[in-house]
Amino acid sequence: MPGELRIPTFCETGAGLLLCVVDLIHQSVPKSVWDMERLKKSFGNRTVPVILAEGDVMAFGPCPDRTLVASAVLRHHGIRPTIVYHERRVPGFGPSTAHIAMEIDLGGRTWMMDFGSRETRLIEGGYYYNPEVEETLALERFDLMAMDFDLMDITPNQIFGLVATENIDMELKFEHYAKQARKYSEHIVEDRLALDKSHSVYYEL
Repeated sequence: MPGELRIPTFCETGAGLLLCVVDLIHQSVPKSVWDMERLKKSFGNRTVPVILAEGDVMAFGPCPDRTLVASAVLRHHGIRPTIVYHERRVPGFGPSTAHIAMEIDLGGRTWMMDFGSRETRLIEGGYYYNPEVEETLALERFDLMAMDFDLMDITPNQIFGLVATENIDMELKFEHYAKQARKYSEHIVEDRLALDKSHSVYYEL
């Protein structure tokens, strides 16, 4: 693992360590708004070294790249997260989409680490969502470290390919992202961290 992504030695164990990972991801791969050409070329197609070299993630869909980089950091420090793949549809909110988050068991407690577009969530407990709002098309959990590939050489799209259904039309997704990019607020590139469900902008979801 590249030395620049080592967790600082002053970080404690448990929640303190995970907070340091989140802070490291926010600083190392900040969100930015991409044009359509870069979307089609790069979204989901970069390995950890390429993500780090380019130094940013797509603001409207940061979860694939940030989760992959965070998984590599956690693995480097002896922690094996469970990847949660959630393919879903929210009526009235664009086309079907896929989301990746993590469940992390540490010190006898479970944490959800979730790099969303509107905020990052580091909340005690497992991955959660509101089935009354989100129609789930697929929900899978798997251990990347137990699979037969190098975490530094895999791309998010290769991960998606392990579990994705045929419900996602990437051309529609790119058009949706491009539409968001044309009218975005500067707030989309800021990083907000929620440590409690009730303080999350995704609370209703």
